[in-house]
Amino acid sequence: MRHQFLRALCGGCTLAAVVALAACSSPSGSTSTGNSATATTAPTATATPQSPCTQIVPGATPFSSLSGAPGIQVPAGSYISAGASSGGGSGQYAIETYTLCFQGAESAINGGPPAQQTSTFVQLENNGWTLNNLFPDPSNFSYLDYCSNAHNCLNTSGSGAPFTFIGFNQYASHAGGYTTVQIQVATIAAPTCLNDPNYYSGTPKYTLYYDGNGAGNKGNPQNHFLMPPATRVSTYQGGGTAGSTYVFYCSAGTQASVVSFLSSAMQNIGWTISNPSSNGFSATEGGGVYRIDISVQNPNNYYLRVFVPM
Repeated sequence: MRHQFLRALCGGCTLAAVVALAACSSPSGSTSTGNSATATTAPTATATPQSPCTQIVPGATPFSSLSGAPGIQVPAGSYISAGASSGGGSGQYAIETYTLCFQGAESAINGGPPAQQTSTFVQLENNGWTLNNLFPDPSNFSYLDYCSNAHNCLNTSGSGAPFTFIGFNQYASHAGGYTTVQIQVATIAAPTCLNDPNYYSGTPKYTLYYDGNGAGNKGNPQNHFLMPPATRVSTYQGGGTAGSTYVFYCSAGTQASVVSFLSSAMQNIGWTISNPSSNGFSATEGGGVYRIDISVQNPNNYYLRVFVPM
């Protein structure tokens, strides 16, 4: 009777269709012999807890590296803001300013051995950086200022490429044992020196001061004045007449910026300027005992003629 009913319902259906229809009409309690897929529920992702640093420093992201300071190591789990740019004009340092946030004490950045063998400062010094007290003046990006006790500064060794300065400032403590610190990196492109093997062969020394690289290197206080940014001292010195010596330099900037810089730098430590012109001046100190003539025809190769005290 059932088959007769299906045939009547299907009319001209094929036998296969009838069989299929019969299968569909199986009682609800019957068991299917075909394979059935087991339904699975996708796992729910566990949200990563947001670091408090993202609230302390809005927009901060996990620290990975710092441009201009390759290999710098900061406390694990640190977050850092995007950089803010300043300076960077002709003969100026370009400065990028960041805010770093981490869980830990200030000493994790500026601590020294033996208590903090892994502090950021120790790691930088182990990688050739020098703990110094100099950083570009934020009101004059060509000039260097002394860093205070609360402003910790380091620079690269000064051989080869120009110095890079890095400063740590504005340390602050926050709830939960978190600390923030401002990090500034100051860089400047190398000057284009005169292409003459008699002057700038090999790797000319990059100098901060006329008589040495360091802020504390005052072998001759009269000559310890700041040089323009990125200055290189020639590998050749001499050629002066009796009683004087020529020392050749190459600096970033223009003729005008180099002359202006040296005039200000020498006056700042007590030199008296005379015979000023667009390409140089004469400077005396100690009532005329010391004398240096500056001639800047080209910032890529200029000289200071240093006279021996009479």
